[in-house]
Parts: sequence; C-alpha cells; structure tokens
Amino acid sequence: MSVPIKVVLNDIKYVAFIVFVVSLMFSESVKLIALYGFMIPIFFVQLYRRDIRIRIGLLEYGFIAFFITSVLSGLFASNTHEYIKGTKDVTRIVMLFFIASTLNDERRIGAVLRWLYVATAAMAVFGAAEALKLHKPMDLHMVGHYNYTAMYLIIVSNALIGTIVFSEVRTKMMKAAEVLLFVITITAAVITTMRAAFVTLFIFSAIVVYAKRKSLISKAITAVLAVFSLGVAYVFKPMWTKLPSGESFCRRLYIWNYAVTIIGKSRALGIGLNNFKYTFPAAVEGGRSIFDAHSVYLNTAVQSGVAGLCSLFAIAVGFIRRWFSIKGGAFEQEIKFAALGAALVIFVGGIFDTTLHHETGMLFSILTGFMAGLNVPQSVGCPDA
Repeated sequence: MSVPIKVVLNDIKYVAFIVFVVSLMFSESVKLIALYGFMIPIFFVQLYRRDIRIRIGLLEYGFIAFFITSVLSGLFASNTHEYIKGTKDVTRIVMLFFIASTLNDERRIGAVLRWLYVATAAMAVFGAAEALKLHKPMDLHMVGHYNYTAMYLIIVSNALIGTIVFSEVRTKMMKAAEVLLFVITITAAVITTMRAAFVTLFIFSAIVVYAKRKSLISKAITAVLAVFSLGVAYVFKPMWTKLPSGESFCRRLYIWNYAVTIIGKSRALGIGLNNFKYTFPAAVEGGRSIFDAHSVYLNTAVQSGVAGLCSLFAIAVGFIRRWFSIKGGAFEQEIKFAALGAALVIFVGGIFDTTLHHETGMLFSILTGFMAGLNVPQSVGCPDA
C-alpha cells in the first residue's frame, strides 16, 4: 500500500524541523541544509498542493511587512554585503514563523520542543565548562556574543517553565528530566553574566504564577525556579559583582542618543540592514565597532526606518491579540506560554538589546509560529481574514 505524498511531505518536514532545532546551536551547515534543502521547498510545495492552511491576521501581516521593509532598506545601504547578510537573517526569521505555523500536530510539536531543550542543555554544559575553565563569561559559538547567548538561553528557560507547569506529562521521571534541563540551562545563562535577559525571566515567572494562581504546585515550582536562578547569580561571583554596575547602561545611553540622531536624518526606509556600524564614530568607543543600536526598536528604526518600526509593532500587537485568543487545554497553554516567554525576551528585553536577529530571532519565530498554528484546521481551505 503506497503512502500518500501529503504524509511523506509532512514526515520529511517534521524530521527536518527536528534536525534544524538541534543544529541551531551545533552546526551552521546542517541548519542551512535542513532549512533551505527541505523545510522551505516542502513548505512551498504544500502551499501549491493546498495541503496546508495558514491563518492570516495582524501577526502574519506584521511578519510580511517586516520582511518587505527589511528588503527595501537595501536601497539606502552603504555596504551591500552586510545588507545581504542581514536579509538572509530576516528571511530565515520570517520563513520559520510560517513553516512552524503549519506544524500543528500536538505530538510532533512536543517532540520538537523536547529536542530543543535537550540540545540546548547539552551545548550549555560544554559552554559552561569551557567558560569556568578559562575564567570568562560564557558565550556559545553558534549563538554569538554573551548578550545573544543569554537571550537564547532565557528563551529556552522560559519555554521550559511553560512546559513544566502546563504540560500533562504523566511520568514523574519526565518532569524531573525537564526540571534538570531547566537547571542546566539557567545556570549557563547566569554564567553569561548578562543581566537584562533575566528581567524577562522574572516577569514571565510572575505571569505564570498569576495564570496558575489556584495551583499550589505551579506556584511552588515557579518560586523554586526563580529562587534557584537568584541563588546561582549570587554564587557566581562575576554575575554578583556585575549586578550593581551601571557602566553598560551609561554606554547604552550614548548609543541610543546617537541612534535617535541617525533616525532623524535617515529616510523612511532607514540606512540598510547591518549598516549601523558604518555610521557610528568608532573612536568614541576606543576604536571598537558598534554593530547595532542596543535596542530592537531603535535598531529597527535605524536599519529599516519608520516603516520597519511599524512592522515590528504590528508583530508585537498581533502577538498579543493572538495570545489572548488562544483557548484550549494543557497543550495549548504550554505552547502559548512558551511563545510568551520568547516574546518577552524579544520585546521587553529588546528595550536594552537588539533581540530580533540571529538564532534568538529564529527561536522566537518558531515558538510564535507554533502558537499561531494552534486551533487552525489541518484541512485545506481559504485563509481566515
């Protein structure tokens, strides 16, 4: 008996998705093969065959506008090579959102998340061991600078809290394994010594406690996780000594002020992706290059202008509207809270850092895509208005 092509395509996309999330922190080449060799082509074939259905709303329009404004910013880019690199980054972010929104099988989404958790914890162990050996803050090679590493790890930590609190895993061993993965991930996040990302962890924890305020177990779990994070930060001396320091904030104030000046002078479509460093007076920073505006809002406005900033706000508002519209049981709650944990890092942590790019942006897109695909029928039909 032959297997329908629809089933074959879904199976290949599912396997490629797992390979992609595992390779996010391990291999750039494997990641690109999974995405461009399998996931994107299959996505378009499924669209052509009308095997998948995509809900269209403000959230989806926001991602589309984000892509268009990013591409159009190239009209004013002073360095075309850097602009092309930025365009590749944005393309991955947008495509992953739409691809993830079509993977709406509960069992498979759960498997993808758990592979993500295991892969992140495994890489975190190696990264933390190397950082402690060299007596330096931890950064993960595939993710990048300490800031980006911290953002990525906090997104995964928030998603793990959502899974631990809301999922209906039946065995105590699986719950214990998820808690262990969280302990490893959040410990590694502390070793990055980046403080801003932790603000979103505690905001997210407070929201989870409020959402499950009738459950003593969820309160206890969330409280223990938060206290553990504080305890590790206290024990790890570099983080402890950095907490009261205001030096980085003072530097940000100068960068933000300069970014506002550039926004005032630039066109409606900005100066081009990845082109901020070509406008910033490096001598002021002791000759060091400043690659972005250290704020997702200011950086977006600098790179792709007011139009790009509006698209970013459309994603944020669309996310909020979709989040409150999601109804359902434990699985739906797990996914929507995992997505919320990522969104807080992007949009709240984004006040202090440029968050919506590289692996951090891709991870946000995946989790948001999973949420966007909830309650969307798998049968073929016209998109929702």
